[in-house]
Amino acid sequence: MGSTASDAMVVLALACAGLLVTPAAHAQTAKDEYVDARNTSVDVARVWSRPGNHKLTIILPPYGGDQTYYNASKLPGYLVTRGIDFAVLFTETTGYNQPADLTRLDVLIAHLISTHGYETNKVVLGGFSAGGYGAFRYTLRKLRGDALAILPAALISVDAPLDIERWYRGMNLFLQRTDDKNPFRGESQYLTQMYRELLGGTPDEKPEAYREQSILTASLPDGGNAVYFRHMPMRLYSEPDMDFFVPYGYDYGSINASDQVSLAAIARAQGNADVSLVLTSGKGYRADLGNRRLPHSWSIVDEAELARWISAHLID
Repeated sequence: MGSTASDAMVVLALACAGLLVTPAAHAQTAKDEYVDARNTSVDVARVWSRPGNHKLTIILPPYGGDQTYYNASKLPGYLVTRGIDFAVLFTETTGYNQPADLTRLDVLIAHLISTHGYETNKVVLGGFSAGGYGAFRYTLRKLRGDALAILPAALISVDAPLDIERWYRGMNLFLQRTDDKNPFRGESQYLTQMYRELLGGTPDEKPEAYREQSILTASLPDGGNAVYFRHMPMRLYSEPDMDFFVPYGYDYGSINASDQVSLAAIARAQGNADVSLVLTSGKGYRADLGNRRLPHSWSIVDEAELARWISAHLID
């Protein structure tokens, strides 16, 4: 089948939504571990480990991704040499919007802790896109008193949507500004409808539901749930390349960079000095899409530098 410009735009839209995942080359040796060995398609952790390591970094894949998503990453190798194992967890649902999604994630984390004997206070948790949202949602539950397996030593968000009210409003405006020729409309249509159904209406109709679903609410002086993270070390990444986004109809209110900036500003105002905001330029390319330009990408992360940051937050 011949490729067309329209096909390319659709592929690009799916990739930005995190809905397209293609196999990546195995850069490191890893082992898949299962909660139930009789079911190897879900509840799986791909683990890069070294005997004697008792520290762990978990990075969750984006929506549509699975345990293979970071196969080409150099981060596992950087970490293992520093005495830190690396794991990518896949349950089945990668949106992390439902409480059951987080409970299932916790079962998988607890399985890893038990199997490898990791120290529960020596685990860094993060993710790209929806994976970052899941990492922060899991931690929010723990910070609010839920009996979960770990309280992460530090958190990582790579361009994750964190303010669901902001995200909904941005997508809703985007839908009003664009037409069906825009390759990104499908994502916004799906997500706005999903949140209306999940939360019982729009942010105007159900403001508390959206604030409860969010990691932060930038429209509130204290940031809403952001107050729970005032003592949590965090590293927040984004690439707000408006030369890329504006031609598609996106403004700053429509991209996830605004959430990283807002959370960093709120946390700093509340006395959290251990918040790193990393805004990159020209680094977002997708190797799995023929090296296409795409700011919403894991490639914006300097993995060697991130390994140093992680190691500094897992000192004995």
